Amino acid sequence: MPPSAASTPDATVALPPVTSRSVRDNLLAQAEAARKAEQWAEALAIYQHLLAANPQDDVAYRMQALTLTDLGASYRADELRARWASDFADYDRDRIQGDRVARQIGWGMAYPEDLDDPNAEMRSAYDAVQELQSHPDRTNWEKTRLRMDALSATNALGMYQKTIDEYEALTREGVDLPAYAHGPAADSYLALHRPQEAQAALEKALAKDPNDIDNRILLAYAYIEQERFDLALPMMKQLVDSQPAWIERPGADFDQANWKRYRAEMAYAQMVSFGDENARAQEIMEPLVRMGPNRSNTQAAWGALMYRRGHPTSALEHYDMALTMDPHNRDAEIARVSALYELGRVDEAMAANDQVQKRYPKNLHAERLQEEVWLRNGPIGRIAYVSGRNTPETNVTGPLGIRDHRLNYETWTPLLGYRWRVGIVGDTMDAEFVPDTVTYRRIGAAVDYRYRDFGFRVSGYTVEQPKKDNAWTLDGAWYINDDWTLRGQVAKNDVDTSLQARRAGFDADSWRITANWHPNDYAAVDFNYKHLDYSDGNNRDQLYAYGRLRLYTNPRLMIDGLGSLWTSRGSRDDSPYFNPSQDAMATVGVRFNPLIWRHYDAYLRQRLTLEAGPYWQEGFGTKWVPSISYYQEWRPAMGHTFTYGVFWARPVYDGGRERRVGFEAAYRWGF
Repeated sequence: MPPSAASTPDATVALPPVTSRSVRDNLLAQAEAARKAEQWAEALAIYQHLLAANPQDDVAYRMQALTLTDLGASYRADELRARWASDFADYDRDRIQGDRVARQIGWGMAYPEDLDDPNAEMRSAYDAVQELQSHPDRTNWEKTRLRMDALSATNALGMYQKTIDEYEALTREGVDLPAYAHGPAADSYLALHRPQEAQAALEKALAKDPNDIDNRILLAYAYIEQERFDLALPMMKQLVDSQPAWIERPGADFDQANWKRYRAEMAYAQMVSFGDENARAQEIMEPLVRMGPNRSNTQAAWGALMYRRGHPTSALEHYDMALTMDPHNRDAEIARVSALYELGRVDEAMAANDQVQKRYPKNLHAERLQEEVWLRNGPIGRIAYVSGRNTPETNVTGPLGIRDHRLNYETWTPLLGYRWRVGIVGDTMDAEFVPDTVTYRRIGAAVDYRYRDFGFRVSGYTVEQPKKDNAWTLDGAWYINDDWTLRGQVAKNDVDTSLQARRAGFDADSWRITANWHPNDYAAVDFNYKHLDYSDGNNRDQLYAYGRLRLYTNPRLMIDGLGSLWTSRGSRDDSPYFNPSQDAMATVGVRFNPLIWRHYDAYLRQRLTLEAGPYWQEGFGTKWVPSISYYQEWRPAMGHTFTYGVFWARPVYDGGRERRVGFEAAYRWGF
């Protein structure tokens, strides 16, 4: 028998007293009509009124529990069911218990009680699902429902392959899956880098529920991960435009902000940025940041955009703001690790990564971060090779002879003590003149240090050719802010000494100062001054500025405008090598960067550069110098990048023009 019901609520005051069986039956009919109209509160009030009159009314008691679960109060409904279990049919029992665990799964996706163990509630929900699945007396429908509900739990717990396996099993069995079952499967497909299957699952979900904004956003991400920006961006723009900024409520003094539009527009801005259109993404996102400055996810998204724009300091500030608002913001917590690395705060980055790995041990984003950290901390290096053929059009031989080659390499240990690396460095250069060939070869060791805003590198070499000698360089860098970096170098027996000078038995020491201005990812200017002291007494000064400016961007093509100014002078006129007393050059150019393909971290990109400008040399007048180069950059996986290509130019030396063609290749490993 059921226990006594609570006192009759105020909503039942207008209900007639239960004085006869006919009155009871009429009230049950009214309640059933209210249920059919989904007026759950009205139906519940009638059942409670009946129970107040007769606590032993088993029909009212059972229907009260079922109505409570319809209202979402499934925990309370299951408590009532358990008190008088014999009054409930198997299908009623299964439905109420299924609703309870479904509600538990929903709460498991909410803000966690324990920030250090954010999946605790979801694990408990999944355990409850498994416990119900272990009961052999489940109805067939409820068994299927539990399997569908479990998809959300396993996906949220990072059990992506298990989610997919169960989803595909249900599909093979011909189960007519509801819209909510396709979303977790699609998210799992995306997590495992299977965007085509994610797209198919999301299209099924949207066919059943076209108004689900979250699934539409997820479908756009599935398109983007297939590099189908042409499908994703228009779809997202249409989604944004379909949502009014304000929701009108009849009789209300104020309209309600439509946060669905806000969420869609924020996702749209992020997707635009993923296509390298960061300036347009910033235009879209700026008013959203002003509208919702106290939203943690907004601050995290703005920080990510600033990081992609080359502003790690600003990015870190916004990540920290996001975490102040919500210490459990996973995206901000993960992303700030990379920003700390960029700022030279490696010890803080390592501590932050340790916290991420502790909190999210099976999360794929955390696993990707760990891979990045290993690459940043691990061995790094680069090897590059250049080969050129130079054909004079007059009897003047250029400073690189008729053939030239250069091989340079550097390989560094893993990061030591968060700040240090030790490396092996070397160069080999040769130029073929008539009738001889001159070679410069050196190999040495180096120490590199970086901490916060400062860094330096010391390199010492043994020179093996053209004569036994020593060489060293000392480099320093000051990272003033996100926009400016100052560098300086002092070199003994500089590697950039003219090979013609080495052929004559001379070498050069040098010092230089460089300033790099990079206000964002679309623009940069490098300023450089270098002074060389040749051993024959010649002093040579070089001054140049080189800049680039983004002219056009879309997900498949970037076009940069290029420009440079360069001038130099030498103190001697009788040097046995190319040494203009004074010369200058200005160039303008354009660089096309088409993307051939990209799949997550792997890509293949082309780079075609066209440049031309006047070159003036004192005593020889002015001539135009054109150049063309074509390169490909191939990254088969994160941590490995190959660059290779060809170039052509028609430089001028002492009034004599030559045709230069060549090949270049490089491989870089590490981060």
